[in-house]
Amino acid sequence: MASDLTKNEFWLKKMTVRFHAMNSKKDGMLSKADFDLLIERIIKFGKLNDAQAERCRKLLAKLLPLFGGDTFKLTQEGFNDAAAKSSEGNYPVLLGNQFFDILDTDADGIISYNEWVVYFESIGTDVQHARPCFDALDTNKDGEISRSEFVDATVNFIRSTDESHPSRFLYGPV
Repeated sequence: MASDLTKNEFWLKKMTVRFHAMNSKKDGMLSKADFDLLIERIIKFGKLNDAQAERCRKLLAKLLPLFGGDTFKLTQEGFNDAAAKSSEGNYPVLLGNQFFDILDTDADGIISYNEWVVYFESIGTDVQHARPCFDALDTNKDGEISRSEFVDATVNFIRSTDESHPSRFLYGPV
């Protein structure tokens, strides 16, 4: 199944959007430095206090092992291969839970629209897309993204080739 993903045009398009969103330094190489910059942007754009900032940094430290630790470096092609290989098993669930905790900056158990806008600003996605993408992932239409909605979106973003699935909006429009 994993090798089939790298042959699917839509899946590759999603991974390109994801890679560019995560490649904070915009140097074509995904590394720990990109995640450090992402966290600093979340802290800045979210106007986090010292305790919230420290929480985000600690959560990043828990996330990095999912990408190979402090020394990983991935090109787009390497990223695609790694994403396809990790699509099976529990990796997408772990990733979804870790990113949810980072984006839920006030730790209230939901991602609010304001937290979503901070996320879009932090990954460099035009905030004009924030509302439609947020609404697509808010599958029960209660005005917030729950942990289960976010984890489901992460899992399906990584595993699915269904062009109509709401998960396609996880990093902005595909």
